[in-house]
Amino acid sequence: MYNLVASSFNKIGFITSEFSLKEIVTDQENVCKKSRKNITILKTNLPATLNCVHVLSDDKITESDIENAESFTRQIDIDDTIFIAFLLALNSFIWMGDRKLLHGLKRKSCTNIISTKELNDIIKGL
Repeated sequence: MYNLVASSFNKIGFITSEFSLKEIVTDQENVCKKSRKNITILKTNLPATLNCVHVLSDDKITESDIENAESFTRQIDIDDTIFIAFLLALNSFIWMGDRKLLHGLKRKSCTNIISTKELNDIIKGL
């Protein structure tokens, strides 16, 4: 993740929510398990990665965004509703590695979701 963000942040504006950042910091073991990365690598690369990312306040998310997000996440993973609400609030793309969520959202016609491969393809085209 760090290499991709660091090498392309001058071409693409990366953003995250305060909630996402708190989730990464407080649940590092689960993040590493899902991403199949060593926790030492996460702890080493996280500060440098965050230097390339704009952290936005969660107050960008409205109740309407949360309700819309729930319609997407309800049958996939309701715990990811806040992440999708943030996407909807910003009307932007969200890059994710959670394959179950990514494919489930695409099946529900949520088109603002991109995989790492798709992000790499976008960056190559810039």
